Amino acid sequence: MLRTHNPPNIAPPAAMYSHSVEIPPNARWLFTAGQVGVRPDGTIPDGFEMQHDQIWRNTLAILAHSGMGPEDIVRLNVYSTDPEGLKFIKLHREKYLKPGHIPASTWVVVSRLANPKWVVEMETVAAKV
Repeated sequence: MLRTHNPPNIAPPAAMYSHSVEIPPNARWLFTAGQVGVRPDGTIPDGFEMQHDQIWRNTLAILAHSGMGPEDIVRLNVYSTDPEGLKFIKLHREKYLKPGHIPASTWVVVSRLANPKWVVEMETVAAKV
């Protein structure tokens, strides 16, 4: 079983994330490359909300292909060119993660991603116990 740690002697998480997630021995790990909002047909949806939703769809497909699910996510790193994107990050976490499943997370606002049409990218670490 995955355990989260949010020590009482540090400030609580500022949003829906945990300060740390402990992974037990013999767990199977999965690290994704940075996923961007590109559909299977190669098209790129417009805007943060649609791109971030597509990223979640891509990530869930990778997890399923590996015999895992969103409940196995232990860390999310999100890189965004839009500082207003946090509302969609929160929206999609609530949509795709079960209540109480709160992985460790980082959100970084950057000036640009590798393709100027991309406005958000997400890396995922998962562990199957």
